Amino acid sequence: MAKKKYSGEPYSAVKGYLRDNPRDLGAISDYFEEIRSRSDDSEAKIFLKSANRLLVNPELEFKDRQKLHSLVKNGNLFLAPRWFHNFMIYLEWDREPKKRFYQPRVKALKPIVDNMQDLSDGKIEILSLSMPPGTGKSTLALFYLAFEGGKHPDLPNLGCSHNAAFLKGLYDELLRIVDPEGEYLYNDVFPTSPLVNTNAKDLRIDLQQEKRFETFEFTSVGAGNAGKVRAMNLLYCDDLVSGIEVALNKERLDKLWETYTTDLRQRKIGDHCGELHIATRWSVHDVIGRLEAKYGDSPRARFIVIPAMDESDESNFDYEYGVGYTTKAYRIKRSEFESNDDMAG
Repeated sequence: MAKKKYSGEPYSAVKGYLRDNPRDLGAISDYFEEIRSRSDDSEAKIFLKSANRLLVNPELEFKDRQKLHSLVKNGNLFLAPRWFHNFMIYLEWDREPKKRFYQPRVKALKPIVDNMQDLSDGKIEILSLSMPPGTGKSTLALFYLAFEGGKHPDLPNLGCSHNAAFLKGLYDELLRIVDPEGEYLYNDVFPTSPLVNTNAKDLRIDLQQEKRFETFEFTSVGAGNAGKVRAMNLLYCDDLVSGIEVALNKERLDKLWETYTTDLRQRKIGDHCGELHIATRWSVHDVIGRLEAKYGDSPRARFIVIPAMDESDESNFDYEYGVGYTTKAYRIKRSEFESNDDMAG
């Protein structure tokens, strides 16, 4: 620490100095090292906000911008093993901005990410997310699954859906995220949770060491899962309803609920296994609807619904780089539904 600039206890001294000299990158670097040495997550978040604001200052010289850019990267890495938002930012750091998943969608997805953080921290037990098709909900869930697996590689996480082909896609994408030779910086965040085994046939991925019940497991609804899979950290259910035909058939929804409660939920072991439910919904009688009827008043459960359009009739998912849906696109879709008398309730 440069004593000629700061006097007194280093942590508070450099912080005080920075209030009067917010562009001194040497002091900023010193401050970050103090934050890291003290494992101070709260101050690290404040540091990142200030550094990001300074980073967009057009008066910043190129060499200083490079140094600050590196500090911001390291700040996100410091927080990434514990905070899902920073995990998402850091994981895609080396990808081209247009190819990133989270950055173009962060404005819309950050509130969801915060709720996922609460699920990870055990503040809630059930999190349900209902969003329109193609808005990134399943990909977000996969990043969350990777986050949880890195934190707790010894505890199995079970992902389930109605369709084996869809699950194979989830498996392939999750494998891309945790692949040490891939484009994501997963091993930087979780160096003690390396990829050790894969099983494409049974859709299994193991981290850290091989186990009977792998870190990541995927299975179809009603596949007869007794003794085959287990969920000790997270039960992740993604679109359990196979289509509109099932959604409009009360008897088939009754059967699906029975399968969920007697098969999938029975795979949960222990008192600390959370549940993440994601769907594009067509009926109040689906699994999410029945869970909400049962747990809707509980502070340990949250049921988030984000419609295509907001209260001003503007798109909630008009992401950067054209990867979402504009207001015009949604209004066209709505008019098509209305003209076909096909508006689902």
